[in-house]
Amino acid sequence: MVSATIRRNAPFSGVRLLDSARDLAGVADVLAVSFRGQMDASGERAVNEMRAFGRLGPLTWWLEQLTPIGEGFAPGFVYVDAGRVVGNATMRRAPAYGRGYIIGNVAVLPDYRGHGIARQLMDACIERAREEGSSWVALEVRADNAPARHLYQSLGFKQTGALAQLQRVANTLLPQMNAQVSAWVRRPRSGEEGQVFSLAQSATPEGLRWAEPLRESEFAFGWDRKVDLWLSGRSEAWWGVESESKLVGAIEAEMFRNPRDEGRLRMWVGKEYRFHAELLQAALATRQVATRTMQLTHPAEDIDALQVFERYGFRPVRTLAHMKLNLR
Repeated sequence: MVSATIRRNAPFSGVRLLDSARDLAGVADVLAVSFRGQMDASGERAVNEMRAFGRLGPLTWWLEQLTPIGEGFAPGFVYVDAGRVVGNATMRRAPAYGRGYIIGNVAVLPDYRGHGIARQLMDACIERAREEGSSWVALEVRADNAPARHLYQSLGFKQTGALAQLQRVANTLLPQMNAQVSAWVRRPRSGEEGQVFSLAQSATPEGLRWAEPLRESEFAFGWDRKVDLWLSGRSEAWWGVESESKLVGAIEAEMFRNPRDEGRLRMWVGKEYRFHAELLQAALATRQVATRTMQLTHPAEDIDALQVFERYGFRPVRTLAHMKLNLR
Protein backbone atom coordinates (compact mmCIF):
# COMPACT_ATOMS: atom_id res chain seq x y z
CA MET A 1 0.00 0.00 0.00
CA VAL A 2 2.79 2.46 0.91
CA SER A 3 4.75 1.69 -2.29
CA ALA A 4 1.60 2.17 -4.40
CA THR A 5 1.02 5.57 -2.79
CA ILE A 6 4.62 6.60 -3.53
CA ARG A 7 4.22 5.65 -7.20
CA ARG A 8 0.98 7.65 -7.50
CA ASN A 9 2.61 10.72 -6.00
CA ALA A 10 5.89 10.45 -7.96
CA PRO A 11 6.47 13.26 -10.50
CA PHE A 12 5.67 12.28 -14.09
CA SER A 13 8.53 11.19 -16.36
CA GLY A 14 8.18 10.71 -20.10
CA VAL A 15 6.73 12.42 -23.19
CA ARG A 16 3.66 14.63 -22.93
CA LEU A 17 2.11 17.57 -24.76
CA LEU A 18 3.83 20.87 -24.12
CA ASP A 19 1.92 22.94 -21.56
CA SER A 20 2.60 26.61 -22.27
CA ALA A 21 1.58 27.71 -18.79
CA ARG A 22 4.31 25.69 -17.06
CA ASP A 23 6.83 24.47 -19.67
CA LEU A 24 8.01 27.49 -21.68
CA ALA A 25 10.79 28.50 -19.28
CA GLY A 26 12.10 24.93 -19.17
CA VAL A 27 11.95 24.63 -22.97
CA ALA A 28 13.86 27.92 -23.29
CA ASP A 29 16.59 26.50 -21.03
CA VAL A 30 16.80 23.30 -23.11
CA LEU A 31 17.13 25.29 -26.35
CA ALA A 32 19.68 27.71 -24.90
CA VAL A 33 21.92 24.84 -23.76
CA SER A 34 21.41 22.59 -26.79
CA PHE A 35 22.00 25.30 -29.41
CA ARG A 36 24.58 27.39 -27.54
CA GLY A 37 26.83 29.12 -30.08
CA GLN A 38 24.57 28.09 -32.99
CA MET A 39 21.65 30.50 -32.71
CA ASP A 40 21.52 33.70 -34.70
CA ALA A 41 19.98 36.91 -33.38
CA SER A 42 16.45 35.86 -34.31
CA GLY A 43 16.88 32.54 -32.47
CA GLU A 44 18.09 34.32 -29.36
CA ARG A 45 15.11 36.69 -29.53
CA ALA A 46 12.76 33.72 -29.80
CA VAL A 47 14.26 32.08 -26.71
CA ASN A 48 14.02 35.33 -24.76
CA GLU A 49 10.39 35.76 -25.82
CA MET A 50 9.68 32.20 -24.72
CA ARG A 51 11.08 32.97 -21.27
CA ALA A 52 9.00 36.15 -21.10
CA PHE A 53 5.80 34.29 -22.00
CA GLY A 54 6.71 31.57 -19.52
CA ARG A 55 6.62 34.13 -16.73
CA LEU A 56 2.97 34.89 -17.54
CA GLY A 57 1.94 31.51 -16.13
CA PRO A 58 -1.79 30.71 -16.58
CA LEU A 59 -2.27 33.79 -18.81
CA THR A 60 -0.06 32.08 -21.41
CA TRP A 61 -2.47 29.13 -21.44
CA TRP A 62 -5.43 31.41 -22.20
CA LEU A 63 -3.56 33.12 -25.02
CA GLU A 64 -2.68 29.71 -26.45
CA GLN A 65 -6.35 28.74 -26.65
CA LEU A 66 -6.98 31.57 -29.10
CA THR A 67 -4.70 30.05 -31.75
CA PRO A 68 -5.28 26.91 -33.86
CA ILE A 69 -3.29 23.73 -33.25
CA GLY A 70 0.17 24.10 -34.72
CA GLU A 71 0.14 27.90 -34.72
CA GLY A 72 0.64 28.86 -31.07
CA PHE A 73 3.69 29.97 -29.11
CA ALA A 74 5.48 26.60 -29.15
CA PRO A 75 3.11 23.70 -29.88
CA GLY A 76 4.61 20.25 -29.61
CA PHE A 77 5.93 17.88 -26.97
CA VAL A 78 8.31 17.82 -24.05
CA TYR A 79 10.15 15.02 -22.33
CA VAL A 80 9.96 15.43 -18.57
CA ASP A 81 12.15 13.69 -16.01
CA ALA A 82 10.78 13.91 -12.47
CA GLY A 83 9.03 17.16 -13.30
CA ARG A 84 11.97 18.76 -15.13
CA VAL A 85 11.82 19.54 -18.86
CA VAL A 86 14.87 17.84 -20.41
CA GLY A 87 13.79 17.54 -24.07
CA ASN A 88 11.56 19.33 -26.56
CA ALA A 89 10.25 19.07 -30.11
CA THR A 90 7.92 21.68 -31.54
CA MET A 91 5.63 21.36 -34.53
CA ARG A 92 3.81 23.99 -36.55
CA ARG A 93 1.44 23.78 -39.44
CA ALA A 94 3.11 24.49 -42.77
CA PRO A 95 1.54 27.58 -44.34
CA ALA A 96 1.60 26.15 -47.86
CA TYR A 97 2.28 23.11 -50.06
CA GLY A 98 -0.46 20.80 -48.85
CA ARG A 99 -1.45 19.59 -45.41
CA GLY A 100 1.91 19.37 -43.68
CA TYR A 101 3.67 20.03 -40.40
CA ILE A 102 7.18 21.29 -39.79
CA ILE A 103 9.02 19.82 -36.79
CA GLY A 104 11.61 22.04 -35.14
CA ASN A 105 13.79 22.55 -32.09
CA VAL A 106 14.37 18.84 -31.49
CA ALA A 107 16.65 19.17 -28.48
CA VAL A 108 17.68 17.13 -25.45
CA LEU A 109 19.90 18.26 -22.58
CA PRO A 110 23.43 16.79 -22.88
CA ASP A 111 23.18 14.60 -19.78
CA TYR A 112 20.06 12.89 -21.16
CA ARG A 113 21.25 12.14 -24.67
CA GLY A 114 21.75 8.62 -25.94
CA HIS A 115 18.66 7.21 -24.21
CA GLY A 116 16.14 7.41 -27.05
CA ILE A 117 14.44 10.61 -25.86
CA ALA A 118 14.75 12.39 -29.22
CA ARG A 119 13.21 9.37 -30.97
CA GLN A 120 10.28 9.35 -28.54
CA LEU A 121 9.69 13.06 -29.16
CA MET A 122 9.84 12.54 -32.92
CA ASP A 123 7.43 9.58 -32.72
CA ALA A 124 4.99 11.75 -30.76
CA CYS A 125 5.16 14.57 -33.34
CA ILE A 126 4.69 12.21 -36.28
CA GLU A 127 1.75 10.49 -34.63
CA ARG A 128 0.13 13.85 -33.82
CA ALA A 129 0.57 14.94 -37.46
CA ARG A 130 -1.15 11.73 -38.61
CA GLU A 131 -4.04 12.38 -36.22
CA GLU A 132 -4.41 15.89 -37.65
CA GLY A 133 -4.67 14.47 -41.17
CA SER A 134 -1.27 15.70 -42.31
CA SER A 135 0.11 14.31 -45.55
CA TRP A 136 3.74 15.00 -44.63
CA VAL A 137 6.13 16.25 -41.94
CA ALA A 138 9.43 17.95 -42.58
CA LEU A 139 12.38 19.44 -40.70
CA GLU A 140 15.73 21.16 -41.00
CA VAL A 141 18.93 19.74 -39.51
CA ARG A 142 22.55 20.82 -39.64
CA ALA A 143 24.26 18.88 -42.41
CA ASP A 144 27.19 18.07 -40.08
CA ASN A 145 24.94 16.68 -37.30
CA ALA A 146 25.44 13.01 -38.13
CA PRO A 147 23.57 11.53 -35.10
CA ALA A 148 20.45 13.61 -35.76
CA ARG A 149 20.47 12.87 -39.49
CA HIS A 150 20.84 9.15 -38.75
CA LEU A 151 17.82 9.31 -36.43
CA TYR A 152 15.65 11.07 -39.00
CA GLN A 153 16.72 8.70 -41.79
CA SER A 154 15.84 5.72 -39.59
CA LEU A 155 12.34 7.22 -39.23
CA GLY A 156 11.97 7.38 -43.01
CA PHE A 157 12.89 11.03 -43.70
CA LYS A 158 14.51 11.80 -47.07
CA GLN A 159 16.65 14.83 -47.87
CA THR A 160 14.99 17.19 -50.34
CA GLY A 161 17.68 19.87 -50.52
CA ALA A 162 20.09 21.97 -48.49
CA LEU A 163 20.36 25.65 -47.66
CA ALA A 164 23.70 27.37 -47.05
CA GLN A 165 23.80 30.15 -44.44
CA LEU A 166 26.60 32.70 -44.81
CA GLN A 167 27.62 35.84 -42.95
CA ARG A 168 29.46 38.99 -43.95
CA VAL A 169 30.96 41.17 -41.23
CA ALA A 170 30.16 44.88 -41.34
CA ASN A 171 32.45 47.15 -43.41
CA THR A 172 34.19 44.31 -45.26
CA LEU A 173 35.91 45.71 -48.37
CA LEU A 174 34.28 45.12 -51.74
CA PRO A 175 36.19 43.46 -54.58
CA GLN A 176 36.76 45.26 -57.86
CA MET A 177 33.96 44.80 -60.37
CA ASN A 178 34.66 43.59 -63.88
CA ALA A 179 34.58 46.51 -66.30
CA GLN A 180 32.16 44.62 -68.53
CA VAL A 181 28.65 44.99 -67.12
CA SER A 182 26.16 42.94 -69.12
CA ALA A 183 22.94 43.97 -67.38
CA TRP A 184 21.21 47.01 -65.93
CA VAL A 185 20.80 47.03 -62.14
CA ARG A 186 17.94 49.18 -60.86
CA ARG A 187 15.28 49.41 -58.18
CA PRO A 188 12.09 47.46 -58.97
CA ARG A 189 9.14 49.71 -59.74
CA SER A 190 5.55 49.71 -58.54
CA GLY A 191 3.62 47.26 -60.68
CA GLU A 192 6.53 44.80 -60.95
CA GLU A 193 5.72 42.98 -57.70
CA GLY A 194 4.16 40.01 -59.47
CA GLN A 195 7.12 39.70 -61.82
CA VAL A 196 9.62 39.60 -58.93
CA PHE A 197 7.45 37.15 -57.00
CA SER A 198 7.27 34.79 -59.98
CA LEU A 199 11.03 35.09 -60.43
CA ALA A 200 11.63 34.17 -56.78
CA GLN A 201 9.32 31.17 -57.01
CA SER A 202 10.99 29.82 -60.14
CA ALA A 203 14.50 30.39 -58.74
CA THR A 204 13.81 28.49 -55.48
CA PRO A 205 14.41 24.72 -55.79
CA GLU A 206 11.23 22.75 -55.18
CA GLY A 207 12.82 20.75 -52.33
CA LEU A 208 13.37 23.97 -50.34
CA ARG A 209 10.00 25.67 -50.84
CA TRP A 210 8.21 24.04 -47.89
CA ALA A 211 10.63 25.48 -45.29
CA GLU A 212 10.11 29.17 -46.07
CA PRO A 213 7.27 29.43 -48.56
CA LEU A 214 7.23 32.72 -50.39
CA ARG A 215 4.24 34.99 -49.89
CA GLU A 216 3.24 37.50 -52.52
CA SER A 217 2.68 40.11 -49.80
CA GLU A 218 6.44 40.09 -49.09
CA PHE A 219 7.10 41.32 -52.61
CA ALA A 220 5.60 44.77 -52.32
CA PHE A 221 7.30 48.10 -52.98
CA GLY A 222 4.58 50.56 -52.02
CA TRP A 223 4.09 52.79 -49.00
CA ASP A 224 1.74 50.32 -47.26
CA ARG A 225 4.57 47.81 -47.04
CA LYS A 226 7.02 50.47 -45.85
CA VAL A 227 4.66 51.53 -43.05
CA ASP A 228 4.13 47.93 -41.93
CA LEU A 229 7.88 47.38 -41.78
CA TRP A 230 8.48 50.62 -39.90
CA LEU A 231 5.92 49.66 -37.27
CA SER A 232 7.78 46.37 -36.71
CA GLY A 233 11.18 48.06 -36.46
CA ARG A 234 12.42 46.91 -39.86
CA SER A 235 13.20 48.29 -43.30
CA GLU A 236 13.75 46.80 -46.74
CA ALA A 237 15.69 47.74 -49.84
CA TRP A 238 15.38 46.07 -53.25
CA TRP A 239 17.47 45.90 -56.41
CA GLY A 240 16.76 44.09 -59.66
CA VAL A 241 18.70 43.07 -62.74
CA GLU A 242 17.08 43.84 -66.06
CA SER A 243 18.10 42.00 -69.21
CA GLU A 244 16.30 42.15 -72.54
CA SER A 245 13.61 44.37 -71.01
CA LYS A 246 12.67 41.98 -68.19
CA LEU A 247 13.74 41.46 -64.58
CA VAL A 248 15.85 38.31 -64.38
CA GLY A 249 17.28 38.74 -60.88
CA ALA A 250 16.48 40.47 -57.59
CA ILE A 251 18.01 40.97 -54.16
CA GLU A 252 16.29 42.07 -50.96
CA ALA A 253 18.05 43.56 -47.94
CA GLU A 254 16.13 43.50 -44.65
CA MET A 255 17.46 45.52 -41.71
CA PHE A 256 16.34 46.06 -38.13
CA ARG A 257 16.14 49.53 -36.64
CA ASN A 258 19.02 48.77 -34.27
CA PRO A 259 22.16 48.91 -36.47
CA ARG A 260 23.85 46.32 -34.23
CA ASP A 261 21.26 43.71 -35.20
CA GLU A 262 22.23 41.40 -38.02
CA GLY A 263 20.48 42.06 -41.33
CA ARG A 264 19.38 39.58 -43.96
CA LEU A 265 19.90 39.27 -47.70
CA ARG A 266 17.82 37.14 -50.06
CA MET A 267 18.66 36.76 -53.73
CA TRP A 268 16.91 35.15 -56.68
CA VAL A 269 18.39 34.87 -60.16
CA GLY A 270 16.85 33.12 -63.15
CA LYS A 271 18.40 29.72 -63.77
CA GLU A 272 19.87 30.72 -67.13
CA TYR A 273 21.53 33.89 -65.76
CA ARG A 274 24.58 34.60 -63.56
CA PHE A 275 24.07 38.12 -62.21
CA HIS A 276 24.83 37.42 -58.54
CA ALA A 277 27.88 39.72 -58.47
CA GLU A 278 26.02 42.65 -60.01
CA LEU A 279 23.24 42.39 -57.43
CA LEU A 280 25.63 42.05 -54.50
CA GLN A 281 27.65 45.03 -55.71
CA ALA A 282 24.53 47.19 -55.86
CA ALA A 283 23.32 46.21 -52.38
CA LEU A 284 26.68 46.33 -50.61
CA ALA A 285 27.60 49.68 -52.16
CA THR A 286 24.91 51.32 -50.02
CA ARG A 287 25.88 52.47 -46.55
CA GLN A 288 22.82 51.01 -44.79
CA VAL A 289 23.80 47.51 -45.93
CA ALA A 290 27.62 47.74 -45.99
CA THR A 291 27.92 49.06 -42.43
CA ARG A 292 26.11 46.19 -40.72
CA THR A 293 26.71 42.47 -40.46
CA MET A 294 24.50 40.66 -42.95
CA GLN A 295 23.33 37.07 -43.22
CA LEU A 296 22.63 35.48 -46.57
CA THR A 297 20.92 32.16 -47.25
CA HIS A 298 21.10 30.41 -50.60
CA PRO A 299 20.57 26.93 -52.04
CA ALA A 300 23.70 24.90 -51.31
CA GLU A 301 23.54 23.25 -54.73
CA ASP A 302 24.31 26.58 -56.44
CA ILE A 303 28.09 26.28 -56.14
CA ASP A 304 28.87 29.07 -58.62
CA ALA A 305 26.81 31.57 -56.62
CA LEU A 306 28.43 30.51 -53.33
CA GLN A 307 31.84 31.21 -54.85
CA VAL A 308 30.67 34.72 -55.80
CA PHE A 309 29.44 35.30 -52.26
CA GLU A 310 32.82 34.25 -50.88
CA ARG A 311 34.57 36.85 -53.07
CA TYR A 312 32.31 39.48 -51.52
CA GLY A 313 33.31 38.56 -47.98
CA PHE A 314 30.59 36.07 -47.04
CA ARG A 315 31.82 33.16 -44.93
CA PRO A 316 29.90 29.90 -44.39
CA VAL A 317 28.18 29.58 -41.02
CA ARG A 318 26.22 26.35 -41.46
CA THR A 319 24.42 24.25 -44.02
CA LEU A 320 20.92 23.06 -43.19
CA ALA A 321 19.69 19.84 -44.77
CA HIS A 322 15.96 19.83 -45.48
CA MET A 323 14.30 16.47 -44.86
CA LYS A 324 10.75 15.28 -45.43
CA LEU A 325 8.62 12.25 -44.48
CA ASN A 326 5.52 11.47 -46.54
CA LEU A 327 2.68 10.12 -44.41
CA ARG A 328 0.43 8.98 -47.26
